[in-house]
Amino acid sequence: MKLKIFILFFILIIISFIKTLSPNFNIYGDNSDKMYGVNLDCARVYHSPDYIKKYINDIHNYGGNYILLHLNDNERFGVESETLGQTVDNARKVNDIYYNSKTNLAFLSKNQLLDIINYGYNHRVQVIPEIDVPGHAQSIFKLLSYTKNGKELVDKVKNSDGYNEMYYQKEETVDFSKKLIHEYLGMLPKNAYFSIGGDEISVDNHENEKDVVKYINKMDDYLNYYGLHMMMWNDSFHKSVINKYNKNILINYWSLSGEISDKDEYNNNIRLRATMPELNHAGFKTINCNNYYTYIILDKSSFTKNSFNTWEKELQRWNPEIWNDEHNKELDKSKNNIGSAISVWGETNGQYNDIKTYESFSPFVKIFLNKFKKAS
Repeated sequence: MKLKIFILFFILIIISFIKTLSPNFNIYGDNSDKMYGVNLDCARVYHSPDYIKKYINDIHNYGGNYILLHLNDNERFGVESETLGQTVDNARKVNDIYYNSKTNLAFLSKNQLLDIINYGYNHRVQVIPEIDVPGHAQSIFKLLSYTKNGKELVDKVKNSDGYNEMYYQKEETVDFSKKLIHEYLGMLPKNAYFSIGGDEISVDNHENEKDVVKYINKMDDYLNYYGLHMMMWNDSFHKSVINKYNKNILINYWSLSGEISDKDEYNNNIRLRATMPELNHAGFKTINCNNYYTYIILDKSSFTKNSFNTWEKELQRWNPEIWNDEHNKELDKSKNNIGSAISVWGETNGQYNDIKTYESFSPFVKIFLNKFKKAS
């Protein structure tokens, strides 16, 4: 235990030193105006530190410069959290994996996450933690429900009419969101990115649009106060309020429609949401995460020889100027369109662990990143 405390203390000293560096010092390489990386779903699938480091190695070797760790979703909260009562002290440990004793789900310890961030720094790959709020919150509600105070908080912030989401209109949600992400902010060097997700929440009218702007700007201000930059997904950036958002937010643009099957909701999203060119024109920087070309779903059908070959041919015809996931007619040539990422999402029930995911997904990562390495 004393050795672990010493190691953690030593790493924190290194991070503290990094924070004192000039804001213009780019710790992740010279190509600071472009971002190419990987979005790794660590909520539906537990990824051990060793296998996350394998992705970091690949990103480094194939010319990328960041990895986003999607640490929570409805299925799992994938990292240690005192706020949620998921700690190593009350966990069951098997080898080097911590399991929540109530949910039996594995999670990363804070020490492990800090070690991953430091490993990325040493390999010039920025590790971006994503704590998804105020949506995709079912795992948060579940962990809170194990205590009386937690249950009372859920009663206050849970939007029963929404999609597993918190009321972003309430100050209690803002306070809770800040408290939750605060646990991880000290792990990151100055000027690094932290993602709040912010995707797939209910924004049904203009009053909602104004309320979600307030919530997101407050979260951005909070991260900026700690010397960090905020990243999130494009869902809530509607045309009518586009100029009310803080313009320093980096936006992962994945879909205009949100891949909604309901026709009315689909048409409503198309009508309300800002296009990627509109966001760039308004002053926002974006990363092209076009879900048609860059999303890989953990399913056997994704990894057949025929599927892989088809994807590779499609990728050859694609570049980050093609932003619309439903057609390639409109191009975004803005300098604010600064890069792209390939994502893997675990939509299956226990069929893929971290080992099988890496074996299946890493060939896609290498081809994707190599495409941009050759172009640069």
